[in-house]
Amino acid sequence: MNDNIKPNSAPPFRRASKGAALLTYWAILFKRMPTLSAQRTPLLALVATGAVAAVAIATLGVLLSSQVDQTVAVRAELSSKSDNYDSLRSDWNKQNDTISGLRSAVGVAERREENLLSAEAALTTRSSALDTREGEIKVAEDVAAANTFAGEGTFRVGVDVQPGQYTSEGGTNCYWARLNSTGDDIIDNDLASGPAVLTVQASDGLIKTSNCAPFTKTG
Repeated sequence: MNDNIKPNSAPPFRRASKGAALLTYWAILFKRMPTLSAQRTPLLALVATGAVAAVAIATLGVLLSSQVDQTVAVRAELSSKSDNYDSLRSDWNKQNDTISGLRSAVGVAERREENLLSAEAALTTRSSALDTREGEIKVAEDVAAANTFAGEGTFRVGVDVQPGQYTSEGGTNCYWARLNSTGDDIIDNDLASGPAVLTVQASDGLIKTSNCAPFTKTG
């Protein structure tokens, strides 16, 4: 009897083992799914992070390129402005040189004007002195003319000759005569061969001289 029972019980045991093994496989698979999911999550995160990083790097590259372009533009503008500044500074220096030259010229002109004014003042002073001197000479000449008469001629007392004492260097046959107002009467006369002295009176009318040097009033 026992032999009959054993052959009948073996196949169910094998079928049960195959089903258990399949269930065990699926259980293990399901158990590993979270692990696989957990492994996929960092990978996806890494991929996403890499994509974001790539976008960020690209954006940063664009920004850096823009900044570089702006820097180049600013440097170019700065260089242009520096050139303009250098040009303006050069023009300013030239203008300063021109202004300095003009100031120097103005200074020279001012000094020249001062010298001219000084020279003009000196000339005015000299002219005034000359005028004074000329006036003095004229007075002296007038005085000399009033106190001198020629050694040849006839002169009216009170008009051509003033009363007083006159002297002359005379000369050979130096003749002088004191006459009345009509010249008809001789009041006094002399014929000298050397210096002559003549005293004219207020009552005399005319004085006549001949062959004499000029007579000059001495008293």
